[in-house]
Amino acid sequence: MDIRNKVALVTGAGAGIGRAVAQRLAGEGAAVVLADVDEEAGLSAVREIKSEGGRAAFVLADVASEADASRMVAFARERFGSLDVLVNNAGGVEEPYFPDGEPEQWGRTIDLNLRGVMLGVHFGVRAMRKRGGGAIVNISSVGGIGFGPYDAPEYGAAKAGVVRLTASLATLKERMAVRVNCVCPGWVDTPASRRSRARMTPEEREKVPPVLLQPEEIAAAVVMFVEDDSMAGRVMIWQEGSPWQIVPVEAPY
Repeated sequence: MDIRNKVALVTGAGAGIGRAVAQRLAGEGAAVVLADVDEEAGLSAVREIKSEGGRAAFVLADVASEADASRMVAFARERFGSLDVLVNNAGGVEEPYFPDGEPEQWGRTIDLNLRGVMLGVHFGVRAMRKRGGGAIVNISSVGGIGFGPYDAPEYGAAKAGVVRLTASLATLKERMAVRVNCVCPGWVDTPASRRSRARMTPEEREKVPPVLLQPEEIAAAVVMFVEDDSMAGRVMIWQEGSPWQIVPVEAPY
């Protein structure tokens, strides 16, 4: 897909990975809708894109809300005429983690990180079919990969769900000309990860890799998936300090 003159929607675009993705897509020539629950951050990102000559607009949206998910897609179509690219990036988790946290808290984490992606795909695909196809990139996490213990089980489970969801939707390429792919980064140097590291004990911080991924690197991975028409249902794992890798379809469990 040639990104120039396409319309993209990026969730969680006020900061971190989402902001970098929105900036990169705008720089490639797309009109970008930035969705976020933080209006100030979202509007700031829009102003930055416009100051560099890009086209952008902000919509206040909680991706875990069905009404908001529907509205953000409708906003993109109304503002820029279509929807060609969707990046489901919004996510996060708060302590205390499952099972110490209350159901309302860990349920919100699952809604934000998994149901929000599913709602985005649900409404995004319907808009893209009217356009003749499109590209969706889901941002998961290496926290959703593997069989070892994990400190935030609800987050790991939700992100694992995003990976399996992505692979399961590979057939949309043939059925609807919509390609769904996924990026699973390790530690990324974002405001959210800096806040997490600030709360860590010295012992915990020692386990954090010395060199983290940058949001701009994840944005480049997103662009690769959008531009490469051959890939659908594919999962990229990018652990900090290592090259990225695309998981083979025939990979063992």
